[in-house]
Amino acid sequence: MAGNLHGSCVRCGKNGGVLFCNGCEQILCFQHVNEHRNELEKDLENLINEQNELERKFSNIDESFHLFHEIDQWRKDSIEQIKQIAKQAKQNLRDLLTKSNEELLEKSKLIQINLNLFKESDDFNEKQLKDLTRQINHLKSQINSFHLIRSTNTNFVTIEKQSIDPFETICPPPPPSLPIIEKPSSNFQESHSDQQGSVIISFVDPYGYFITIEHNGKTTSKDEDMVGWILKRSIDSYQEFIYQFPNEFILKANSSIKILSKRASLTLYSFDKGNCLVADSIQTWGTPVQTSINTLFDATGVQRDVFTQTLK
Repeated sequence: MAGNLHGSCVRCGKNGGVLFCNGCEQILCFQHVNEHRNELEKDLENLINEQNELERKFSNIDESFHLFHEIDQWRKDSIEQIKQIAKQAKQNLRDLLTKSNEELLEKSKLIQINLNLFKESDDFNEKQLKDLTRQINHLKSQINSFHLIRSTNTNFVTIEKQSIDPFETICPPPPPSLPIIEKPSSNFQESHSDQQGSVIISFVDPYGYFITIEHNGKTTSKDEDMVGWILKRSIDSYQEFIYQFPNEFILKANSSIKILSKRASLTLYSFDKGNCLVADSIQTWGTPVQTSINTLFDATGVQRDVFTQTLK
């Protein structure tokens, strides 16, 4: 502001006590000089506030650099997750290969055992030999076809270029799919009928090696006293075997027992002897050419289960 001048205030027109403002080059009275000064101070305060806001925005930009650290951490976590998925996929594949290989090996052992039984007993016919020949040929076919089906796409993971918004949630790529393995199919069609109670025929070795009786506990949790029970096996309607359970035999709930033929019990094939009974009067349970019907009777003569096995 300058000193006193002659003239009138530009705001109120008063002539006395006026001053000249060098900034706006206007003449103002004492009252309006103070108002003008307050206005200038307010403008200065607004500028200060704007500058502070700019500094705050710059500070926020600096803080955004932490996103680079988050992206690096996401990369590390994703790599670790993919490693774990790949490790589990490999283990699943090993388990599947082992299981399928064991199934083929089990079938091969059963055929070998049946051949040995025929050779030892010298009790076989042409139909049984033809059936064994067919089984061996089928096993050969299964072994030859035991392979991995490869995908037409040789890459498990396809990496595509894409723009990523760092502010959006980022997910790791999906895991690769397991290859498909052909599993050998069974040669026999099996069915149950006339089931009564919890004691059933759960498995019949089609090569005449053993029959498994199971207490599944579905209708009762009590152990079953099987004194007087009978297991009857009919092969192709021309051969019949009858086995009577021993005295004082009790089948515990949720357990099973194998009934071995006499010759099967003399082989070196591995069995849990504590979980087996031996039918000493039955050299072999026999091998059906077409159908076997296995029936379980209780001590009163009531049918408790009928297990039918038909060659496909």
